[in-house]
Amino acid sequence: MKRIGRTAPVVAALLVALTWLLVRSASPDPVLHERTLDALRMLSLNNAALHRDVLRARAGLLRNYDPLVRSVDGLRGAVIGLQTLGTALDDSAGVAINRQLERLTAAVDEQEALVDAFKSSNALLQNSLSYLNHAAHQLDAPPWRAEGETSRATGMLANAMLRFTGEPTPEAAADVTAAIGRLADLPPSAGGTDVQPLVTHGRLIVATLPDVDGIITRLLSSPTDERAQALQDLYLEAHGRAAARATTFRLLLYLAAVVLAACLGHLFFRLRINARTLRERLAFENLIAETSTRFINLPLDRTAQGIDDALARLADGAGLDRAYLLLGAATGMGVEAAHGWSRQGIAALSADCRDLLLATGLRWQLPGHDRQGCIHVPSVAALPAGRERAALMACAIRSWTCVPLGRTGNRIGLLGFDMTRRERQMADDDIALLRMAGEIFVSAIEREQAAARRAALEMQLRQAQRLEALGTLAGGIAHNFNNILSAILGYAEMALAHLPRDSRTFGHVREAHRAGERARDVIDQILTFSRRAERRHQRVAMKPMLDGAIALLRASLPATIELHLRAPSADATVIGDEAQLQQVVMNLCTNAAHAMNGRGIVALELDSITFDEAADLSHGTAARGRYWCLQVRDSGHGIDPATIERIFEPFFTTKAVGLGTGLGLASVHGIVADHGGVLNVRSRPGAGSTFEVYIAAADPGDRRDDEAEPPLPHGHGETILLVDDEQPLVALGEEMLAELGYEPVGFDSGSAALAAFSADPQRFDLVIADEVMPAMTGSELALAMHRLRPDIPFILMSGGVMPIEADQTHMVGICAFLKKPLASSDIARAVARHLPPRA
Repeated sequence: MKRIGRTAPVVAALLVALTWLLVRSASPDPVLHERTLDALRMLSLNNAALHRDVLRARAGLLRNYDPLVRSVDGLRGAVIGLQTLGTALDDSAGVAINRQLERLTAAVDEQEALVDAFKSSNALLQNSLSYLNHAAHQLDAPPWRAEGETSRATGMLANAMLRFTGEPTPEAAADVTAAIGRLADLPPSAGGTDVQPLVTHGRLIVATLPDVDGIITRLLSSPTDERAQALQDLYLEAHGRAAARATTFRLLLYLAAVVLAACLGHLFFRLRINARTLRERLAFENLIAETSTRFINLPLDRTAQGIDDALARLADGAGLDRAYLLLGAATGMGVEAAHGWSRQGIAALSADCRDLLLATGLRWQLPGHDRQGCIHVPSVAALPAGRERAALMACAIRSWTCVPLGRTGNRIGLLGFDMTRRERQMADDDIALLRMAGEIFVSAIEREQAAARRAALEMQLRQAQRLEALGTLAGGIAHNFNNILSAILGYAEMALAHLPRDSRTFGHVREAHRAGERARDVIDQILTFSRRAERRHQRVAMKPMLDGAIALLRASLPATIELHLRAPSADATVIGDEAQLQQVVMNLCTNAAHAMNGRGIVALELDSITFDEAADLSHGTAARGRYWCLQVRDSGHGIDPATIERIFEPFFTTKAVGLGTGLGLASVHGIVADHGGVLNVRSRPGAGSTFEVYIAAADPGDRRDDEAEPPLPHGHGETILLVDDEQPLVALGEEMLAELGYEPVGFDSGSAALAAFSADPQRFDLVIADEVMPAMTGSELALAMHRLRPDIPFILMSGGVMPIEADQTHMVGICAFLKKPLASSDIARAVARHLPPRA
């Protein structure tokens, strides 16, 4: 190939010389030559025709000026046809011809302008002459013949005009002018003969005829013929020189062709020597193209098999001993996936060699081995002593080619090719083809990974949709249960206030009240799951929260369960509800204890994690940012993938009937989602489970302090309007308000309450109404009462969350919101806070 490289410039120079000689030996174009001579002849013929037609028009023998137009167009066409004449000849002759052509073009332009002027002036002249002849014949015929003086003057004008048009001399012009004067001086005739047009046309003829004859004189003396002849002489002379020069260059062209034929013969024999190499490279390129085509339509589940087959074909086609593709683990330690092929009689790479070669290829430091973006070591034995040489020698490699996979700074693995029996120097083109093969493998792997990510996202979407549907159902059920619990807890609270504390009845009612509170906690978990619980988020220190949760767990879990906490950062803080976060910890630890059948170690670890970009987790996607990650790890029986997919669904449990409600992990999911966090579950059957809770870290300046609550107040007989569609809750509320010192007025429908309020708006000091009521909701009732009396305090209560946004409550007159089930303390503080001050 190097000898061919030295011969190629010689051949190229000969080809350039041959091309130059071929161009210079070309004879003048015979077609152009004939076209040029035809144009010159047409120029002369059209110029002669123009002169003839101008004289005919002057004599009045032309009916129109079309012949003149055709002659001028012929002159112009001939000149245009000669425009390329200068470029067809050598530079010196072309310059002279172009200069003469410009002079000829100027002469034709001048002729065209004169023809235009002639047509205008001659038209006026011929029109006036026609009118003069017509008028003279009319005056000589009856009845005008009787007017002898006018007839004689007209006849004298016609005779003088005839002499003037035949020979327009100054004397003839003076005779015409005198005849026109005599005709103009005649008095008007009695017969009505008007000689004024004759006078006007006569004067126009005297003024126009000399100009027309002057234009004709200039046209006839135009130098067009002389300049056309001069151009023809220059062209014929240049054409003769060009023909003689072409003959000389044809002889030189023949000699150059002989030399070139000799060089091409030499080059042909050299090319035959390299034909085998080129065929092999072409076959390898076809193999790369075939590999790319196969991967385009390859099913995703056959990607691994496709890579193995492609490695075998590539290594065998390139004559290499071994080929392998190594993908690094996500942790950066070791090989996660490997594909390989080795020639018969050559051992495959061991696991240790795979790890060693992956680390060597991705951390290569020796200079001088970078070829086409790859690493090529023709001789491992020639490498300097060091880590790289030791690794390659340990794997019995004599020549090594490494193609890094992935983008710079984000390498995912390598594609390696070995020679173990002999050393080999690979050409740059072959290395470039191997790098192309690596890009094909990367595309196939990324396509497989993208499909896996898409399937995971679709699974997460379906899970989120199921959770959303179940959450909506759970929220509705929780609202109805809150109404029931309102009556139970309210009446139990009032009963406890009137019973002796040492009586058995007090204990029974207290236990019933406690059971109602536990039921309320369950409802709160359901509302938390459905994301319908009221938020009370503030800065929460994670370490004290975890310590408190572990203290509660030690009291509730068996002694055979050990709790190990590792929380190295004492300043770990998030924004959230401490009680809810403790509930998350307790539920996860309880679930872990159950998974270990009441015996084992539950490890809790708190670490700071920062995601530089969005991270896809098992049950959600974490946006970029800094998080506190709480890990709860057990050594239980593990979880299969199908169960992991449904593990946070409400009422889903793998426990036997009566041993689990299926709300523990569902409430964990609701609380974490309410805090803007994400859950991740890692588990395999028989290998334990790890639950990871990611909560965004709080900013150092983001602080929220709880407000101190005032002591329980009582009323002074203020009138309170109470509205609830549940009649038992109306009665309960009236009793509570009465015991707090207020005068309650209860209604079980919004329309009845609005009618009473409309009758006397000033009667009531405050309104308490339920939101969910038939016919008229609480917020609609608030808006109607606000229109009647804008200053009336209105407290809205509901078993769920506030139905309207907080910044819109003032628009409908709502000043506070109470969550069912209500306690007397909640009502007392809300009413006292929003009652207008006493006068």
